[in-house]
Amino acid sequence: MEKKTFKVMFPFSGQVKTQMRIATKKNGKSYLFQPNNVKRFETSVRTILMYAFPLEKRPIQGYLRFDMHHYTQFKRDKEGLIVPTKKGDLDNIFKTLADCFEPIYRKRLKYEKDGVTPVLKKNGDYTYEKFIVTEGVIRNDKYIMKGQQHWIPVHTEEEERLEVFITVLTEEELFIPPSLPYEVVDLTP
Repeated sequence: MEKKTFKVMFPFSGQVKTQMRIATKKNGKSYLFQPNNVKRFETSVRTILMYAFPLEKRPIQGYLRFDMHHYTQFKRDKEGLIVPTKKGDLDNIFKTLADCFEPIYRKRLKYEKDGVTPVLKKNGDYTYEKFIVTEGVIRNDKYIMKGQQHWIPVHTEEEERLEVFITVLTEEELFIPPSLPYEVVDLTP
């Protein structure tokens, strides 16, 4: 079987916080909302994915490994070590990216077989069902294996970006631990 790896580049600088925010409505009820920077990031990622993976090439089937390279500017800390100027939590960025590769869902009222009467819950509320509005690049992120995540320092803002490498794995490859490109010192007691 031919090994296939796809590369997608996203012009990105900064950070993405995936934590939901809590707000209060005028009636005093609390609700969760997604911060605007996350919405903008997700919209940008989905737009780029529409060009990289047209609908007729979706979804990529099988087990997938995502490797991510985050190129961002750097500075030196008090000890003289290179650190990112904008602290990007690679795990949060990775999770948000993986979510963007999934289908876009909406919900609609669920109807009885007659197609007219809505299905009600025991408490009298309407029942809803999920449906796919836009097919995702992948079917479900539970099949994504997290690969390597790297922060790579760059000198200028124009060089800042995210590169995601998507490798289709065979079932046999799931049982083989990834190899490391350097010597490993085993410190296990």
